[in-house]
Amino acid sequence: MVTTEDHWVGNIGHLALADSALGALLTDILQALAQAAYPAPPAKVDVGLTTKQSVRKVERRAHSEPHLFPSQTGAWLLEVHEATELRNSILHAVAINRCANCGAASHFVHPRSGQHVDRTDEAIRNLTTQMLKLRERGIELAEEIAQRVNAQIVARARAAAEATNEIQNPPQVYPHRSVALCAECAGNGRGTITARLGTAIEIWPREKLRAEIERLKAEQATRSGETGNG
Repeated sequence: MVTTEDHWVGNIGHLALADSALGALLTDILQALAQAAYPAPPAKVDVGLTTKQSVRKVERRAHSEPHLFPSQTGAWLLEVHEATELRNSILHAVAINRCANCGAASHFVHPRSGQHVDRTDEAIRNLTTQMLKLRERGIELAEEIAQRVNAQIVARARAAAEATNEIQNPPQVYPHRSVALCAECAGNGRGTITARLGTAIEIWPREKLRAEIERLKAEQATRSGETGNG
């Protein structure tokens, strides 16, 4: 996303991009939380939700499963909710003194409430900056939420391994899977996309793991003996 002064090409456009990026992060959080149902299959996450709709869903999960969320999540979600409300009022504001000739307007109101809406360039830029900062803070929260979800998954997989004496291969979740940079920001003339891939893990039952360790030790001892005899 282009955010610098030199790259500014349209206030409303950048506000929409900032809102979209924040919404994508919230969707990523919801997808991570869906895996918390393990060993049950994850619920399907609607990736077409608006930012406001995603905030509400995350808020409900935070209320029902607080152990998966850092303590500062509530305050962050409240700020996101307020920012999306302001974003909606700006984007849906109706001009009441639009010039019939050039289209310029200086006075906007909300179509339902009739309240005045500040739609100046400064107001739009300030909200865009706020939403971008909320996203940056949200990435850190998403990382911790993912860590907590992963810890819960591993604990359940470990219990299942002991109960069944079978190796478990639980999923692991990671937010913010890719970062794109334009050609100019990447400095390579082409642009880059950095993708974050998850890791595969195995959870072994303790007895089976001990037996495997002993087997490997015996195998190593046999090889060492053969080398010495040679």
